Amino acid sequence: MARSLLMIFSGPTLATAMCLASAQASGAHPHVFIDAGLTLTTDDGGRVAAVEVTWLYDELYTLILLQDYGLDEDFDGRLTPEEVQATLGFDLNWNSGFEGGLVLSREGETLGLGAPEPVSMTLRPDGRIETVHRRPVTGDPGAGAIEAQVYDEAFFIAFEATLPSSVSGAPDCAPDLVRADLDAAYAALEAELASIGGAVAAEDNFPAVGALFADKLVFSCVR
Repeated sequence: MARSLLMIFSGPTLATAMCLASAQASGAHPHVFIDAGLTLTTDDGGRVAAVEVTWLYDELYTLILLQDYGLDEDFDGRLTPEEVQATLGFDLNWNSGFEGGLVLSREGETLGLGAPEPVSMTLRPDGRIETVHRRPVTGDPGAGAIEAQVYDEAFFIAFEATLPSSVSGAPDCAPDLVRADLDAAYAALEAELASIGGAVAAEDNFPAVGALFADKLVFSCVR
């Protein structure tokens, strides 16, 4: 069953977000747009130990966040330390099987990821909220290129890997960005919708197609 935003984030923004979603045409996806970037960090042996994930929210959802959390009430375009302290980590309360949208793999094997830890939250000059969280890579990451994708399988949230991505301490180790084949993704979505007669009841039976729309980052220079 496709998950709604209610099942992904928990917090006071949800009532507003779900009202916004319900006001749109039935089955219209996505509802939230997030630009993403990754920074891999390595241990003393040069092996990948953790990943920092940056999410940059779209303008509309940023307005929802500012309103519901009572942020930047003086409209100076900046968050106070007190506002950050009270709100940092608001988007890490994941529910109902959502695991943060990040998938790392190596040689076809999915890498384990630990629980997220909040790192920072800022209101950028362009008026968009940006958050960073950190997740440890668990177990032996093996060898070979690491492939990374960020997506919501229910496609309620559209992630794009458009922010800078890197390996900490290795400025020359930039990943290759493989953009999603949107034509193929939308064709597959149309086929999925046709298979259920084209009837989508809110989020209840929207196909789990998020992976088809996901960009891929390939880190070929890590150990």
